[in-house]
Amino acid sequence: MKFRIEYIFDQKRPVSLFARQLEAGQFAVSVGSSLGGVPIKPYLSQPRALTPDGRPDMTLFTFVLATAHDLPRLQVGQEVELKEV
Repeated sequence: MKFRIEYIFDQKRPVSLFARQLEAGQFAVSVGSSLGGVPIKPYLSQPRALTPDGRPDMTLFTFVLATAHDLPRLQVGQEVELKEV
């Protein structure tokens, strides 16, 4: 499943990021999942974000990197693949 990185929170640990789901469908994260080849923790949430018309944005998700050392491999605007295990 494809995502686009929208924002990276790199000022605190663990490092997390907002990514927008670009393809319709369901997905899950578990131990061993990765985003753009970067291991992520088995944690997923949706931030309280709104679309321009004021509705909840159901395409934006928060992912947490397994280690901050992988942060240089990701950047805002990058399209990445979520690999589920």
